Amino acid sequence: MERSLHIAFLDFDEVRNHLLSGGQGRATYEVAKRMVALGHEVTVICSRYPGAEDRTEDGILYRHIGLGSNRIRANNAVFFFALPFALFRLRADVIIECFTAPISTSFAPLFTSIPVIGMPTMFEAKEFAKKYFLPFHWVEALGCKFYKYFLAYSGANKTKMESLNSRVITRIIPNGVSEEFFEHPTKDGGYAFFIGRIDIRQKGLDLLLEACKKLRGRMPVKVVIAGNGPKDEERKLRKLIEDYGVGDDVEFIGRVDGERKTELLANCSFGIYPSRWEDFPLVPLEFAAFGKALVSFDIEGLKWVPSQASRKAKSFDIDSLAEQILAVGGNPSLRDSFIPECRNFARGYGWNSIAHEYADFCQQVLVLENLRKSEATA
Repeated sequence: MERSLHIAFLDFDEVRNHLLSGGQGRATYEVAKRMVALGHEVTVICSRYPGAEDRTEDGILYRHIGLGSNRIRANNAVFFFALPFALFRLRADVIIECFTAPISTSFAPLFTSIPVIGMPTMFEAKEFAKKYFLPFHWVEALGCKFYKYFLAYSGANKTKMESLNSRVITRIIPNGVSEEFFEHPTKDGGYAFFIGRIDIRQKGLDLLLEACKKLRGRMPVKVVIAGNGPKDEERKLRKLIEDYGVGDDVEFIGRVDGERKTELLANCSFGIYPSRWEDFPLVPLEFAAFGKALVSFDIEGLKWVPSQASRKAKSFDIDSLAEQILAVGGNPSLRDSFIPECRNFARGYGWNSIAHEYADFCQQVLVLENLRKSEATA
């Protein structure tokens, strides 16, 4: 009989972090609260931010470590340095480590005897190396060698991790979406919607604005951009909108939460997500759950979104992206045809079943750990 476990998540972000509250923070919360409902104890160790307080929410214990400043990058750096000390004191059966930019791994297995499951929240150190001209991918490659277990979102994640560490034991468990979205009423509000972290390069927002510039005077719908990020990135985005002369067609509204976010997702004409790279983002699933087609580039990290739920442009081709915006935005009947297909696709990713898979993998890890110990003492 499976026993109740104490599962600890190492996640830089969390749902109340007003500097971030991105996809992984939400994913951790959705999985963790369901694991609590299954009878497990869950602790989340996350980065301190201004106003952060340790708390218990929906049965999840949130513990904050680090600097707690208004600067995301400084908080990130201090979180990495503080994490080993938190691991020394941690008591749990299993740890799930959400990889964090820019170097992915925190080298957690070196600082604890508790089995650690790596998870590819941000597993693209090579891209950050290009951005900052530092060899982050070397650190990622080294750190991955210390993991015995890995939870992959997709086959691509699995292949990459196994190329870095041939001994790792991997299970593919995708991200999910809240089941209540499937029956939520929607309408076509006449706007395309982007929501996510404001990171110009990764999220391809510069490419989106270039496509909007090409369509100036022919834009079939307005583009609404929501999200937050480092202040310099937000300033850069506003300046790009001004410099490209697309202010009449593109609106940056900043961070949205709760009912306002749900309303914007439910009532957009279609979702737009022009990222240069991704691992397995939540947002495309949320669009699909509301019956909204996704317009994106055809990148590896979005291969899992089928043609029934998306229209994909050639990777980083501005003309192709503009064509897809025009094709979907200018054709209401096409958008209507996507609704049942999108929702059918999203129903395969409900958080309830995915939380069971997480719990099952944690149980499997403990069985394997006990086998290793038995073999060592035999």
